[in-house]
Amino acid sequence: MTAFLTDYQSKYFAYELQRSYANDHVGKLAGLLFDAQVEPKPHQIDAALFALQTPFLPGVILADEVGLGKTIEAGIVISQYWAERKRRILIIAPSSLRQQWKQELYEKFLIPSTILDAKSKDSLLPKTDTRAAEVLVCSYEFAHRHETSLLKSWDLVVADEAHRLRSYWNGKAKMAEAVSHVARSAHKTVLLTATPLQNKLEELYGLVSIFDPDYFYSLDAFRERYIKSRDLTGDDDLVERVATISKRTLRKDANKYIRFTKRMPLTVEFTPSPDEVRLYDLVNDYLQRDELFAFAGSQRHLSALIIRKRLGSSTYAVASTLENIANRLADEVAAGKLRDNRGGLFLADFEAGDELEEEIVEEAEETTAQTSSAQLDAETLKRMRAEVDELREYAALARSITVNQKAVKLNEALDMGFERLRELGAAEKAIIFTDSTKTQEYIARTLADAGRGEGIVLFNGSNTSPEQTAIYQAWLTANKDGDLITGIPAVDRRKALVDYFREQGTIMIATEAAAEGINLQFCSMLVNYDLPWNPQRVEQRIGRVHRFGQKHNVVVVNFSNKGNIAEQRILELLTNKFQLFSSVFGASDEVLGAIEDGLDFEKTISDILTRCRTADELDSAFKELEAQYAGEISREMASAKAKVFDNLDPHVQDRLKAYDTQSGEVLNRFERLLLAVTRHELDEHATFEGDGRTFVLNPSPVQDAPTGRYFFKSQPLENAHQYRYASPLAQHVVETAKTHDTPARELTFSLGQSERVSSAIRALEGTRGELTVSVATFRMRARDEDVSESYMLAGAMTDDGRWLDEEYVADILDLACVDVGTRPVAIDEGRFTPHLDTRRAELEKEVQGRNSRYYDQQEELLYRNQQDRKAEHEGKIREYRAKEKEARKLARQADDPMEQLRLKKEARKWEQRAEEADEDFRDTRKKLRAEADKYLELIEQSLQGTQETENLFTIRWQLSE
Repeated sequence: MTAFLTDYQSKYFAYELQRSYANDHVGKLAGLLFDAQVEPKPHQIDAALFALQTPFLPGVILADEVGLGKTIEAGIVISQYWAERKRRILIIAPSSLRQQWKQELYEKFLIPSTILDAKSKDSLLPKTDTRAAEVLVCSYEFAHRHETSLLKSWDLVVADEAHRLRSYWNGKAKMAEAVSHVARSAHKTVLLTATPLQNKLEELYGLVSIFDPDYFYSLDAFRERYIKSRDLTGDDDLVERVATISKRTLRKDANKYIRFTKRMPLTVEFTPSPDEVRLYDLVNDYLQRDELFAFAGSQRHLSALIIRKRLGSSTYAVASTLENIANRLADEVAAGKLRDNRGGLFLADFEAGDELEEEIVEEAEETTAQTSSAQLDAETLKRMRAEVDELREYAALARSITVNQKAVKLNEALDMGFERLRELGAAEKAIIFTDSTKTQEYIARTLADAGRGEGIVLFNGSNTSPEQTAIYQAWLTANKDGDLITGIPAVDRRKALVDYFREQGTIMIATEAAAEGINLQFCSMLVNYDLPWNPQRVEQRIGRVHRFGQKHNVVVVNFSNKGNIAEQRILELLTNKFQLFSSVFGASDEVLGAIEDGLDFEKTISDILTRCRTADELDSAFKELEAQYAGEISREMASAKAKVFDNLDPHVQDRLKAYDTQSGEVLNRFERLLLAVTRHELDEHATFEGDGRTFVLNPSPVQDAPTGRYFFKSQPLENAHQYRYASPLAQHVVETAKTHDTPARELTFSLGQSERVSSAIRALEGTRGELTVSVATFRMRARDEDVSESYMLAGAMTDDGRWLDEEYVADILDLACVDVGTRPVAIDEGRFTPHLDTRRAELEKEVQGRNSRYYDQQEELLYRNQQDRKAEHEGKIREYRAKEKEARKLARQADDPMEQLRLKKEARKWEQRAEEADEDFRDTRKKLRAEADKYLELIEQSLQGTQETENLFTIRWQLSE
């Protein structure tokens, strides 16, 4: 592009930037992809366009295999809705992923979001009734408990890890039922899951019914067609129906575009000291007792779960927890009243230096603390005092153990891991995960004492220590004039610590707070100092480093406690059965999809540890647990899933190849045109540097655009603002360009002074002629959505009578213009008409061809719905005839005449039911045909649409040297 630009070219480029592409073209997403801080892969563009180009469907399922970036796909869809001002958007996700969604939406798509919970719902939900200013993110538990509050007219609902909803078909899944009610009030629902099928085909019916309960008509119809008659009908019909509403890409389809790195497990053994073993045994025996005053039955399982995890973390972590519990129980003794340990009281036991999993907090908050009204007798108080003393003894023992053997082995683990990183050519950086801030502080002291103090950075829920604050203050100073600072301290502190770790740090010691919402692709080593019992949380941790953008294989370090059989078995379970620490992307879809609630899984392990008193009992219980997940997906279901989901489109590679080419071309052209228009329109407001991809804005032409340095996406700059297409500044630039007065004049273009000259244009050197540019827009309606496409309707005529199509016009207007005539010129526009009419008719035919697929899709939905009803009806008749046949058979065998008569009457009753069902369905079928004909007529009318043409300018032109 060149600086020799005119108002004519600027106007043309502005309209080109804003024109509406076909729904299956990457150009539809050009502005979104330009603004995004991520470069979507072809399969992600394919999935996003799939979700956006199904206007007749109330929902879709995006079911890519694990690790292929379904969040990016959903982010593009959300961005499109946001750009169209459809901003009532709700994301429902596991509570542990809410922060991650919030972070990724902002960092990758600059879309603001906030977490919707019990405390914020009264202030946030009323805003959605007017104009929503941010996306709302809530947990499945919140959706279940506050279903009524969420019954609003959402523009878009996205449900992540949606395999949690598969069991909706059985009528017992209350959470799935709540989500379904919320989804049905939405214009569009997008379900994200790598495991749409697990063990029963009914799960597929359940998942689809979340957003469209009529898609398969009824569970009976679904079973009749696809389960009972499967041997007769095969899977082809189901495959086609699933392909209409679901998009799945396999890693083998995407491996051309993504380099999958591997996980390299490294297990470091340690043997606890005699005192550590004694502490474990004492606390374990205590937790296994039938009577405990410290914990009421309502929360005992949660308390035991947390204490056991702290016990496995460090003596420092368990000491503070035991002290808190002892102090609280002592207060109860002093008051002479036993309080039911629930709600806030339960949480108070663990608040000092502890970060609890969101699921535990939510479950604990379900009930409130209660006080027993009855006075306690002397004997009970005596036993309670003894328990307080005991807890304090355990805490004192824990305090006396100042060196933990696992921490001693940590240095050895880091040395081994860093050696692997050197072999890989990766940066020597490691993130160490622990469950407790007490353990975090202990690890930091241990590493500092071992000479590793420099380059250590701590990351936790508060991030407010003096060291963390100093890093934050330095980061604020370094980025004071840029876009990175959000003004939200909690978010900015997280960013500052991650940036410090990237640029200067060597080791980040993080609590579970870092497992959510931060991206550490620059780090290739992860240490599970405390290993979560929940496979989903393990996967989430590893996903911080083993993700898109990771250039190296990732070293994953785990510790094996040789003095503790239970901890060894947990590590074996996660390693062997769930395959979390090896292969290309860790845990398999099937196994992770089977664990619908990670907290339940943790409780199962905690229960094993509480009830099993011997090594044999432990071994037996863990074998049973392994067996439960070993055969989680049957061979038959694996085959059905492969048939129904994994081979949806035989042309998937061709389409991905097309998007791979298309996206590069579209984005390069988009950036070039936006750069040209920006330079032209901001000429008096900005100083452009070099090729124009960086500029200083001063003064600003619009109120919402700050002054200062800007950079285009392709050239990141510190302390500067990213120039975004959706920003007020870019929108001002484009809208201003579109309003230029462009009367008929003569323009002279110089080939010699132009940067881009096609060979076709070079052959026209010295030629003169006339050209015209209009925008032709074709509009239609589909299920309350505007589906429009617009095209540059352009052409040129040389003075010697040659017709040049719109590609020639684009090439001419890409040249440097060295002169714009001042006098009006007369142009006979009638010369263009036949050619433009021909081109308009071609475009109209193309558009109608694409639009007809919506008609076909809806006709197919109606036809299959009729087939479902027919199958359900035939199933009923078969059932009635079978009962009639059985009754007649029994009548023939009966000796008693009265019994024989009763059975014949019963047979007659079933015969009559079958005949009535037949008659009913004949009437229903007639009504269905009439309804379908009428419905399709209405659809056909809406799809015919309208078209309009807007002339931009008509000029004379000449091409000089």
